[in-house]
Amino acid sequence: MAEKAEKSEKKQLAVAADKLYVTVANASRDEQSGARSKTFGQEQLMAHAGLESPKELMALVQYLTNENLFRTLRVEKKLVWSARPREAARQISALDRDEKLIYEVIEESHTQGTWARFVKQKTNITPNAVTKALAKMEKSMLIKSIKSVKNPLQKTYMLYHLVPSEDVTGNSFFDAGDLDESFRDELMNLIVFWVRQQSWADGKKTSRRRGPDSPILVAEDADSANKKRKRATDIEELPLGTKRRSLKFDPETDFTQLIFRAGSHKYPTAEDIHEFVITSDAIKATKGSTLTAQEIKGLLDVLVWDDKLEKVPNSEGSWGYRTVRGVTFKPPGAMYDEYEEHAGNGLTQAPCGRCPVFDLCHEDSPVNPAECVYFSKWLER
Repeated sequence: MAEKAEKSEKKQLAVAADKLYVTVANASRDEQSGARSKTFGQEQLMAHAGLESPKELMALVQYLTNENLFRTLRVEKKLVWSARPREAARQISALDRDEKLIYEVIEESHTQGTWARFVKQKTNITPNAVTKALAKMEKSMLIKSIKSVKNPLQKTYMLYHLVPSEDVTGNSFFDAGDLDESFRDELMNLIVFWVRQQSWADGKKTSRRRGPDSPILVAEDADSANKKRKRATDIEELPLGTKRRSLKFDPETDFTQLIFRAGSHKYPTAEDIHEFVITSDAIKATKGSTLTAQEIKGLLDVLVWDDKLEKVPNSEGSWGYRTVRGVTFKPPGAMYDEYEEHAGNGLTQAPCGRCPVFDLCHEDSPVNPAECVYFSKWLER
């Protein structure tokens, strides 16, 4: 009778312990990575188990620890526990003493990982035995080797189900431990491109660099009234004083940048820019999904330091961003023709031909020809 009661008690303990394990395992799962990386103290476990007695809780914890489903840690002089995957717990039970010791050293490194050299020093196990055990556990998917951005030549080992921290693998701008400079630079260019569109009021379009003396020559067809471009071999050499011009859009001079009235416009915040980037078709969805708001904030800081963006207060109290007046950008994938350094014509040499506020210049305006300070400097040249 007593034996039957003991079996029933053990069964109830196993059921209660399994219920606690499922609850803790689900609660410890990271929402973004899916890895179980959280730890729980005694009070938290009692709340999850619905228990009031620490003695009852310890019975469940001891059962799960013996089954290798719980791992005991000490954080700030307090005991905490974390859940292991069931498959990992089953494989740990099959490890010998040395292999289990090596596994526990790697487990202690958590998301930072550890080197094989450190494992050898900590366990005092022969190098050959450590190398063999690491290979066995890596093949069984108990552990994995990763590349650290700090020490790319050293193999770093960590538990298979954990996601390495950014200190180890870098942020979204790293690919397999290497900095993806082209992705970072194109992303900053995309940010400037979009923020500039939100930064200035619509101005009147100008075409000061496109005069009637454009070097794109047009010839009259003898057989029809239609005009056609000459082939490159048919075009005569241009006079030396003529400046070659691009007929493509020049973002620096084709629009006058007009500032919005104070308090009438909401400049994009870091959160707005992050939302634009992750939903943009300009980058792959797999890349966009990994970008965090903090990483975008870091890029914005760089652009501010490079004098491409500036922080401006919005009316509701948040901080927004706009491009610095006159900053240029290149839409991703686009290319502009380069201007050759020839003499140009009279308009392009005069201050008016290059003035960024040309469209605002008229009589009775703060910007007017009578008070222009650039003509005297130009005439003195």
